[in-house]
Amino acid sequence: MADTAQNSYRTRPAHIAFMSMPAHGHVNPGLGLVAELVARGHRVTYATTDDFAPQVAEAGATPVRYTSTLPGSSADAQEWPEEQVAAQEMFLEEMMAVVPQLEQAYAADRPDLIVYDVAGFQALVLSEKWQVPRLQLSPTHVYFEGIEETFGIEFSPEALAVQAKYDEYFAQQGTELVFRDVEKSNRCVVTIPRSFQYFGERVSDSYTFVGPMLTERAFQDDWQAPDSRPVLVISLGSAYNNRVEFYRKCLRAFADLDWHVVMSVGRSTDPAELGEIPPNFDVRQWIPQLRVLSQASAFITHAGMGGTMEGLYHEVPLIAVPQAADQFMNAARIGELQLGTQVDCESVTPEQLRAALEQVTSSEVIRLRLKEMRREILESGGLRRAAEIVESLL
Repeated sequence: MADTAQNSYRTRPAHIAFMSMPAHGHVNPGLGLVAELVARGHRVTYATTDDFAPQVAEAGATPVRYTSTLPGSSADAQEWPEEQVAAQEMFLEEMMAVVPQLEQAYAADRPDLIVYDVAGFQALVLSEKWQVPRLQLSPTHVYFEGIEETFGIEFSPEALAVQAKYDEYFAQQGTELVFRDVEKSNRCVVTIPRSFQYFGERVSDSYTFVGPMLTERAFQDDWQAPDSRPVLVISLGSAYNNRVEFYRKCLRAFADLDWHVVMSVGRSTDPAELGEIPPNFDVRQWIPQLRVLSQASAFITHAGMGGTMEGLYHEVPLIAVPQAADQFMNAARIGELQLGTQVDCESVTPEQLRAALEQVTSSEVIRLRLKEMRREILESGGLRRAAEIVESLL
């Protein structure tokens, strides 16, 4: 009887639970993996908010809805703290609010494995309490030995106080976790190519760089270039995008170029605020970015890692306009690897924007480096390699 029960357990579909921060740059990078695992016969649930339930369902997972304390997907940048300590406080509050919700939601349906985003801290607690393995999914740069000394990182008294709050909460939940477990991972799939990682040679073997896991996003609208003119895409992402004056500079910079310009201004900006729109511009609050980039010749981006990887996958030269968080590090890396250039959002002039476009689209070095980067991305394994790692933990 026991053997029969054990064989039944082994042959049933594995239940894999995804958990992430409810934000485009954290949900989108993992949706391809969700679809791949479902196609391989696994049962996937995804703990998320109402904002992202449609995308999750379209990928084949069952949404497990919860209420988040974080700003929603259409929130203004001002709702997100710029200081690291304040952000850590916000994520601690989120974890404390979400853990009990998911404990209840999964009470009768425990997963066999949790795949979690770098900001899905609730997964750390739940995997410890449920005694199930976990796999981190990182869409950005990861921890490496000596990172504090390399970048001169020092923790202020305020930062240490917040870290102590994490340790206290972890202990209250009956776990042996500490704050350092938030930053480091025993097993992690990184959705960038290793060469884009700072000091990639110093990253532990527990981190596997598979490159971006991009798939067709059926939940997004289709898009087709209207004619044979080259396409310029302009987007500052989904959070820090209320930059009316910058968009006006773009209008002045590219109004008389023989390009088709697709500019996404975000939910918090009314295109009417920008004044007269030149005929070669298509200005929207949102665009199906991956589809547009597949036909683009240049990309002005805030250098969020999601958009950066999408651009590199399609060999599109980048003009980075970083706004916050890791975007400044990404923008610097774009320049160092000669994949594009960087400009300052506040001080850049229309003339400088136009010169930057000319630079990145005429440089033979940038063209060759983009081709090399795409080759590395394709050779990193992507979805197939990531799915194999997931299955090895079941």
